[in-house]
Amino acid sequence: MNGFAFRTGTTFELSGATHRIERLGPDEQVVLERLHDGQIVMSSRPALLDAYRTLQIQVCEESKATRPQTHYGRTLAELPARVRKEIERRMAYLQAIEDDGNCVFTAYSLQPLIDEVAARISDPKPPSVITLYRWHRRYQQSRQVRNLVPRYDLRGGSRARQHARCLELAAEATKEAFDASPAATVRNIYDRLLGKLQAENQQRLPSDQIPAPALRTMYRLMDRMEAYDLAMLRNGKAAADRRFRIVKAGPKVTRILERVEADHTPLDLFLIDQVTGLPLGRPLLTVYIDVFSRFPLGYHLSFGNTSAAAVIGGLRHAVLPKAATVEVIPNLPVQHVWPCYGLIDVLVLDNGLEFLGADLNSVAYDLGTRLQFCPKRQPRFKGVVERYLKTVNYFFTHQLPGTSLARLSDRGDYDAAKHAVLSLAEFRHLFEKWLLDVYAQTVQRGIGTTPWARWHEGLNQRTPILPGSVAELQRRIGLVRERSLGHQGIQLHGLHYAGPALSPVIRTWGPGAKVRVVFDADDLGSIHVWPPEAQEPITVEAIHLNYAKGLSLYQHELIREQVRTNGKSSENLDALIDAKHQLAQAVDEMIRSRKQRTRRQAAHIHGMSSRQPEARFEASAPKAASPTPRPTRKATSGSAPALPPTPFPSFTLMRGKEVV
Repeated sequence: MNGFAFRTGTTFELSGATHRIERLGPDEQVVLERLHDGQIVMSSRPALLDAYRTLQIQVCEESKATRPQTHYGRTLAELPARVRKEIERRMAYLQAIEDDGNCVFTAYSLQPLIDEVAARISDPKPPSVITLYRWHRRYQQSRQVRNLVPRYDLRGGSRARQHARCLELAAEATKEAFDASPAATVRNIYDRLLGKLQAENQQRLPSDQIPAPALRTMYRLMDRMEAYDLAMLRNGKAAADRRFRIVKAGPKVTRILERVEADHTPLDLFLIDQVTGLPLGRPLLTVYIDVFSRFPLGYHLSFGNTSAAAVIGGLRHAVLPKAATVEVIPNLPVQHVWPCYGLIDVLVLDNGLEFLGADLNSVAYDLGTRLQFCPKRQPRFKGVVERYLKTVNYFFTHQLPGTSLARLSDRGDYDAAKHAVLSLAEFRHLFEKWLLDVYAQTVQRGIGTTPWARWHEGLNQRTPILPGSVAELQRRIGLVRERSLGHQGIQLHGLHYAGPALSPVIRTWGPGAKVRVVFDADDLGSIHVWPPEAQEPITVEAIHLNYAKGLSLYQHELIREQVRTNGKSSENLDALIDAKHQLAQAVDEMIRSRKQRTRRQAAHIHGMSSRQPEARFEASAPKAASPTPRPTRKATSGSAPALPPTPFPSFTLMRGKEVV
């Protein structure tokens, strides 16, 4: 640390320009020289002291390019005890010189003083006269004790002693070793370096050979490598950036619903089928959380993979007012209601395919929500939802029977599947109980209060806005497709939709007109059609409503795949109904399978989710059509009566109680 003093030659920065004290005049006058143009500036001690107090003066450090820094800049308390003792020893000699007052720097004058101090402090190796002179000169530069710190670390040459080409080959060997294995050792790197040096020397003259460094030299080179560079070689740049990043404050939000973050995570918990009692696997949780209040706006639970349907389902739950929790566990009431609802200003997402599709983008435009995507592999840009998902797993699901914990090594002999006892409906009850009565009532460090109190504080500044009606929201939230309108109506995933409401559209725009179709992936019974330039959509039902009503898109695609496998047209109604019955039978067998993955897939086919936790996919068996009877003789009184015509196959898709 260089000090500031009113001495001739002191250099400092003042108002962005470098100045030097040239002369100290009477009446506290100070003559300065502005170094970049040689201009003489008149000032005074009070003015300069005032500039120093207001942080306008900064003492210039010595140029590090021309001369290494020799004074110790850190606090002296960090020095080892032996170094502090050496400083006290040097100060004892210098203090004796100052106390003497009339000491002349000659051997005749200083030697008696040195002998006297050495005897007083019991110094076995007193300094020489020239050493004491050097100490005194360094101390007088700024009269700071830190100038007397022995800099043993500056001894020796500062330049590398290895050949420049050898250092380049060492860098190549290091990178190749860590590319081969993140657990590469210095010995592995050294062996690679020797091979490279041997190949290099074969191309050089005998007089230009590169000597191989010792193994110990390689260890020293690796010790001098920065920790960030070493981590980048071992684990990659993304992992190194995460490890060595500095946590910064997140975006500033001033009101509720201003910024909402969304993400998925598999819960560390096995759930069981309510009918068979067999484990189904770990459900996927999609959650939307308000950054201002840290209060979750909505969620969606399912046994499928990440999908646009799960995203839309969670968004629908986040926007709409919440119904009371369905209490399926006796004597466990939920004490608080869920107060969160409303349209979102900004929705922050990662780069998952389910978020990047046209479905969410189209819905966001309709709802007036701006989508903001984080950089790839940078989850810290939506840290609120990431932290909440970790809280759900570590402080909730890990405390329930059937938890899989975060890592396999943490389980020991604990079998999560055998200890699973909760169905999806029971878990939904427990989850909302924990969310509303525990999490929402706990003080969050990031906001300094509870999410419950913060949300209600935000209600004083902003009133949440809802769509005109739930029906309007249903017409705007869903999967989005573009289709052509024809004489047979609209074809969507092999199903035909037609009705009188489409007649004015085809008369106005003609066959082939492009229309926007919005539909619910959990129910293909009807779709919402947006004609060109129309302000409101038209609801159109499927032609084969008894097949499509209550059928999910995932179930329908499986049925079509089975029909094509059987060599029939995927638009053949009889084939679809027959395959639907076959799928229902297969799902009943899958839900009882010994393989957990198969049971989880069966739960997905059933359509189990937080909206319909008790969903069941069922279809009655189609009856074979009666063959055309051959001409026969008139029946006698003893013959069997004629059979009635075979009824059209019917089915029932039971989905349990639906909760918004």
